[in-house]
Amino acid sequence: MITPKQQEPARMPAFRISDSETMQNKLMYQIRSGNLNEDAMNRLQTQCTEELHQLRSELDVMLQELREIADRLNGRTIQESIAA
Repeated sequence: MITPKQQEPARMPAFRISDSETMQNKLMYQIRSGNLNEDAMNRLQTQCTEELHQLRSELDVMLQELREIADRLNGRTIQESIAA
């Protein structure tokens, strides 16, 4: 059976804050020490919001793929039980 192609999540920039624990720690230090001005904080918030949305989209796609795999496996199990 041919299934429609999964919708790809939006492309992330090459750099993701969530990919680098070191960058997360550096940003936390900058925020806590008050070294980021309001414009930088707004840009950071926008980037984090976009990244969170894109990561959620990626997780939704993966979850759907896992559900499809589980459905196929359950279908085989049921068919094997009937055949036996």
